[in-house]
Amino acid sequence: MLSMTDFRTTIFLAIIFLALGAYVSTIEIPSMEAETAQRVEAQRLLHFDYRDVTSLVYTTQTERMAMSRDKRNRWQIVEPIEARGDAREIGKVLHALEIGRIARVIQEEGITPGQYGLHPPRVTVAITTGDTTETLALGDTGPLSSTLYAQRGSDETIVLTTLSVSDFRQKTLSTFRLKDILLFNPADAERLYLQTPDHTITLQRGAKGHGPASTWNFTTPIQAQADHTAVGIVLTTLRDVTATGFIDAPADKQALLDTLPAPWLTATVQTKRKRHSVTFFPPVTADDDAYAITTATDPVYRIPSGTLTQLPREVFHLLDKRLFGMEGRDIALLIVKTRDWQYTLIRQHGEWYLEGNETGNVNQEKVSLFVSRLVDLPAEVSVSPTKHHPDRYDLAPPDLEIIGIDRKGRRRGRLALGTRGKGLVYAMGTGLPGIYQARSIILTQLPSPESLVAPE
Repeated sequence: MLSMTDFRTTIFLAIIFLALGAYVSTIEIPSMEAETAQRVEAQRLLHFDYRDVTSLVYTTQTERMAMSRDKRNRWQIVEPIEARGDAREIGKVLHALEIGRIARVIQEEGITPGQYGLHPPRVTVAITTGDTTETLALGDTGPLSSTLYAQRGSDETIVLTTLSVSDFRQKTLSTFRLKDILLFNPADAERLYLQTPDHTITLQRGAKGHGPASTWNFTTPIQAQADHTAVGIVLTTLRDVTATGFIDAPADKQALLDTLPAPWLTATVQTKRKRHSVTFFPPVTADDDAYAITTATDPVYRIPSGTLTQLPREVFHLLDKRLFGMEGRDIALLIVKTRDWQYTLIRQHGEWYLEGNETGNVNQEKVSLFVSRLVDLPAEVSVSPTKHHPDRYDLAPPDLEIIGIDRKGRRRGRLALGTRGKGLVYAMGTGLPGIYQARSIILTQLPSPESLVAPE
């Protein structure tokens, strides 16, 4: 057992321990953290907050580029030309400077800036925040490729920094220019106009609103449902078109326009707030870039020639190409006619029944698979914009006719198939005006009446 003296000693030591703990937690640790924070702050190359930067001047050995930011955080190049700035590229430079640290201060006797590539510097950066401007000269690469020698204008101290040469070398005016040609959100598009030398295509967003589930419909030159996925790809392609070069001088622009072929396509996206329009021109030669123009005051943009192949110019490319014209969930009766036999499928309470054999077991999986293939069968080739002279393709009467009737007894879906060859079959459907060719594999997927009845 502990004696009274041992007990008092234990209590005394516990009090001392608690006191030391309190001292360390309240005095020593905060003091160490403060010293660490001060040391880290002292190692910062430049003391600024990116959000406070109002201007950036970037000078290389061949160019001087001045950029300013307005209250809406939009960057504008003001020198050597006036143009929209690329916030992403400018932000990369500012972020690199903000996180840059001093690895070592050069304090050797007799040193000169020229020994470190700082006279003249490779790059000079001037940052303005409020009323303060700090200048930083960047020179040679340090012992490691991820370090650069630098000299601050405020104290002229030469330091080895953690800046990476890749963040600052090979920056040109083109680097800092905004290369996005159309600035819009595809989800905000209300209408899309595509104009070629021969015709104009107009599409209107449907009543279902915005987002992936929204529908698109043609208003000219036909009235039909569009493939919302295909329209979405066009809108995304237009948004993502970026310039690879700029022709700014009015004389140079006019000289180029005089040599360009006729416009390939003019695309206009209408949102609630603004119309965004761009005209595309094909390359002059096979090895040349394509070109794009937005307004007379903007530059002529060089763009990759492959961009034009991603932009449709025909109605067929944007059509909802499903021929049947009816959704599977809306079918109440499905009438299937061939030259040899005919049957009718009836759907009640989610189950399929074969007319005349209501008590028999129908292979539900086989019917459901066939119906899904039927309603999703797309046209592959456009043959005729009208349904005139269907007899030329064995479509009057057809070799196969499938009719869909909804719960109100309305005939809403129809597919007629005629002559086939080379993997395709001539087809007409409620879903599309005209005559087309579809994949003939649908004929091999057609179940006979006997195959629909499941064994007992």
